[in-house]
Amino acid sequence: MSHRRALRSFIAVVALALAALVAPAVASADDDPPTVVPVPTAMTAVASSVPELVDGLGTLPIGAAPPVLTSVDTSFLVTVALTDIGMPASFTADTPVTFAANGGGSFILHGDPMILAGHDTATFELTYSEPTTALTVTVAAGGLIASTGSFPVELTLAVLSHDAASLLNGTAGSDGAACATVDAQHPMCALISLPAGAGSDVAVSLGTCADAACGSHSLVTQVLADLDGLYTRDAPAKMTIICDKSLCGSGGVAHFRALWSTTAAGDLVIAPACPAKGVIGAVQDFCTDQRASTRDRAGDLRLVVLFLTDVRGTI
Repeated sequence: MSHRRALRSFIAVVALALAALVAPAVASADDDPPTVVPVPTAMTAVASSVPELVDGLGTLPIGAAPPVLTSVDTSFLVTVALTDIGMPASFTADTPVTFAANGGGSFILHGDPMILAGHDTATFELTYSEPTTALTVTVAAGGLIASTGSFPVELTLAVLSHDAASLLNGTAGSDGAACATVDAQHPMCALISLPAGAGSDVAVSLGTCADAACGSHSLVTQVLADLDGLYTRDAPAKMTIICDKSLCGSGGVAHFRALWSTTAAGDLVIAPACPAKGVIGAVQDFCTDQRASTRDRAGDLRLVVLFLTDVRGTI
């Protein structure tokens, strides 16, 4: 091979080697550019129940459960989502969050009050200090503000096993303590009797009442569970509403009727009288059992209501 021919071969080899090195770089120029997440210009906030609390309640009748199940001792979740022109967006740095209520209570935040850089959503666990029928949580972060829909915060809330002894024997109190204290400061409570148990866990709560039909200082007991097919008009479930004499001391037992609803937000209506003791009428879904209702030795009213499915009740 001549010197000139060898030189040409060497140059060709070098050229091929350089092409091999350059080729990947040229190919990468055709790749998609890195995604740039926009800075948020809008924020939404949604409140929800803690999943561990409600997952065991099974299939509830439509409208029976409130939008959020919580109490002054039970936390709930608020999830915020950041967007820009409807697309996910995020802050470029960790951004602090504040929470405000439409009532006079205060929040306890369980965790860091921060939306992390690069995240378009964040979920916060909170508790609220005061019972209310319509709490709204307003969230502020990075100059953006959003509010949740309203939801009730109960005085007490307990979730019981479907076959809890207290439900079977009728000592499950909506105060979480078998209604041990009913007085002028705690004027109402209810005992729940589910002798056939339930098809799911059972949530029992006691809360304030803002319904126009409610009397002053009235409290509402709510029962949430899968009771489908377990109770009949001849063998119903039972709620005994205990009302302190300071609130229900005037008039005979026959003077009182329960106020009742089978939905979380529906108007409370008068529960009509049962046709017989322990029996719900053929055209009734619930009724006030006046024959089983009494006054105890302290003068407190014990008003018995029979029902078939999830309920809210007061006097």
